[in-house]
Amino acid sequence: MKIQGYTGEIQKTARVFSNDPQSNIEILTLKANIRQSIQVSPATLVFQGLEGSVLTRSVEIIGMEEKPLIIKPGSFNLKDKMTYRIEEVQKGKLFKIYFTNLPGASGSFSGLLMVTTNYDDTPEIKISLNGNFQKSTDANEKR
Repeated sequence: MKIQGYTGEIQKTARVFSNDPQSNIEILTLKANIRQSIQVSPATLVFQGLEGSVLTRSVEIIGMEEKPLIIKPGSFNLKDKMTYRIEEVQKGKLFKIYFTNLPGASGSFSGLLMVTTNYDDTPEIKISLNGNFQKSTDANEKR
């Protein structure tokens, strides 16, 4: 079983069938408390508005280990639609990444920012970005 995507206390059970006439079915229970070494909130950002509007959204990244967290920007495939900046809020512990769409961004788009870390179990963080900027209509312009 993969534990990626699970957080907190989980419980899984399995039935084991055997040819033992006394006890041909046994139920095994596995309980675990899964801690993430890095918390990312939210993992996906949505930008929605009228064409020409400029929106800023942020993602918070928290290192949950004793070891100080180091993050570095990786690949970013929305350079023609957005900008971003990384701020270290609490040294080695808390980071915020601010994303702002460019004023000319229009239509629907989606992309990713990949961030590398110094944590062995989470060497890379994927932040998803979705945008939808509609052309304003005459009715919207009169308001």
